[in-house]
Amino acid sequence: MQTHSGIILTSVISALLTAFVSYVAYQCLLSPLASFPGPFPAKINKLWRAYATYRGRWHSDIVRLHQRYGPVVRIGPNELSIGDPEAFLQIYRISGPFSKSASYSVVQGSRPFDLAGERNEKVHAAQRRLVARPYSMESTLRLEPQIDELVRILLGKLDAVATSSTQQVIDLGHWLQLFAFDAIGTVSFTKPYGFLASGSDNGMFPRLEQTMHSASWLMHASWFFRLHQKAMPWLGNWLAVNDRNGYFFQFAQREVQARKDQGGSDLDIVGQLFQAQQAKAELNDLSISYMMTSNVFAGSDTTSIALRAIFLSLIRHPHVLEKLRSELKDNLNNFPGKIVNAAEADSCQYLQAVIYEGLRVFSPAGFMLDRDVPAEGMVIGGRRVPGGTVVGTSPWVIHRCVEVWGGDAEEFRPERWIEAENPGHLKRFFFAFGGGTRTCIGRNISWLEIEKLVSTLVMRYDFELASDAMISEYCGALVFLKDLRVTVCRREA
Repeated sequence: MQTHSGIILTSVISALLTAFVSYVAYQCLLSPLASFPGPFPAKINKLWRAYATYRGRWHSDIVRLHQRYGPVVRIGPNELSIGDPEAFLQIYRISGPFSKSASYSVVQGSRPFDLAGERNEKVHAAQRRLVARPYSMESTLRLEPQIDELVRILLGKLDAVATSSTQQVIDLGHWLQLFAFDAIGTVSFTKPYGFLASGSDNGMFPRLEQTMHSASWLMHASWFFRLHQKAMPWLGNWLAVNDRNGYFFQFAQREVQARKDQGGSDLDIVGQLFQAQQAKAELNDLSISYMMTSNVFAGSDTTSIALRAIFLSLIRHPHVLEKLRSELKDNLNNFPGKIVNAAEADSCQYLQAVIYEGLRVFSPAGFMLDRDVPAEGMVIGGRRVPGGTVVGTSPWVIHRCVEVWGGDAEEFRPERWIEAENPGHLKRFFFAFGGGTRTCIGRNISWLEIEKLVSTLVMRYDFELASDAMISEYCGALVFLKDLRVTVCRREA
């Protein structure tokens, strides 16, 4: 005979098993999202997405899921990945009611001023208005001479390799990131950090990558993040994501204070924010430091990844490279010695198409930009999605949608941007810098760096992949492109 305690234990186990089976049955058969296909584990547990993101292949995994399940994939008990073009435009339209999801609270932490993490649309709009002017195209172009100085330093470094008596192999991606990080220092604080001149990042880049990866999976395990934050006073910090609001904030805060103490150009971003501060008391030094943290944290990686992707695509598609060089040679003068300016680059249609296409095929952002469906709900492909559902799209998914880009969506073909009957329509689905009211505020700065550097370098050098280069990708919020090892030869003047 069973003892009384044995009967109780059996009853508890039976009840738990019944509850679990009932929960699974509800999620798979009765949930409002039950009709949307997806991996079985994803339907019953949000931890599936956290683990899938942690593995570092989310950018390609989510593409394969859409290839298997279709334009809408269920990736959580209450989460949908969207590859449907009509739904995409609805979710990310300007002034739309789709606010950022709760996962962004991990990114924001306790920061009161954070354009990336702020979920309240009214607060975000007010904060963006405070800082928008220094990031405008007009202000960005005034910073161009400072970018030119960094380009000259990079050219000196590459010239030394290209003219060496022995052929050398360099990690071009590393030099592009050194340039991009120094560019952020230059446009933000007047002075570069000196990484390009020294050829070293002082351990900054691995730390940035670790922080990005930590944030990417913790956004989908926020309970674990909150538990860690409460235990941190006793157990210490074990999560790299805290560097965003710790190490990198302190780094930016020191730079802001140094800029204030030592002075600098009123043209740089901090100088313009100091000027705006005189009329906008709410834009205090702390808010400026938070804003500059975003510059430091995200400004270099996104640009350097874009540059790596574009150069890799050009190396792998020599016919595109030659067509680009032909356009540059016809449109611009005194090559290959000069540094291309923004006005010249803007006039080159094929160059612009190459940049758009490079970022379409290999977007630096590998995560989904999650949004909450408003209370009234929405309809996707004829199926109703209730309010409160989390929906989102990855650039890697929408940039491969054959309904938008055609049957060759996987191919690197810049001509699609020129041949299209309505190029503006394609740009509605260009998602490398986000969309709607949350489009990246630093887009103009990044584009300026990219168009100047791509045009200048392809006319000055021949790059060839090293025989032992092992190109790889790793997704930790951003998609890091590794081992772009090349030989460099100076082109004939």
